[in-house]
Amino acid sequence: MAVRSTGSTPDVAGWAGTQLAFYAPFAVFVVHTLEEMPGFAAWVSSHFAHLTTEKFAVSHIPLILLVLLSSWRASRPEASTGWVVMATAFQWQFAVNAAFHLGTAIAFGEYSPGMVTAATVALPATAAYFVLLRRRRLLTNGQLAGALLLGTAIASAAIGVLFIG
Repeated sequence: MAVRSTGSTPDVAGWAGTQLAFYAPFAVFVVHTLEEMPGFAAWVSSHFAHLTTEKFAVSHIPLILLVLLSSWRASRPEASTGWVVMATAFQWQFAVNAAFHLGTAIAFGEYSPGMVTAATVALPATAAYFVLLRRRRLLTNGQLAGALLLGTAIASAAIGVLFIG
């Protein structure tokens, strides 16, 4: 993917904003994990399967690094569409994750660790990310559909793990 241009001069300022947007999944993941860290394992243990804070933390390290890699590779001017699809899938999975947190808070009538950043960071970041993605025409409709399916599968797997003790 090359820097988009309008006429004879490259749209460098627009591309800089796009590059920054690709780091949204990483930023959301880090902030969201920081909210979850103190109480999520205990909350999961009381509603789903046993989870320790240590297991939660250790499992998130490679995931955070994978999201960072996807964000970095998608942000490169020469990025392949595959990396943009991956970054988009990760961002979408945070919207699905937000629905999980908000839904469980309603279902259980209590705070779901992660629900604050889900509502105030993940959902707005996802909306802004998808607006920019569409305005810049960075993915075709088919590629976007693939990213949404992949992101939903990632979120489903992440939620499904909560049921495994």
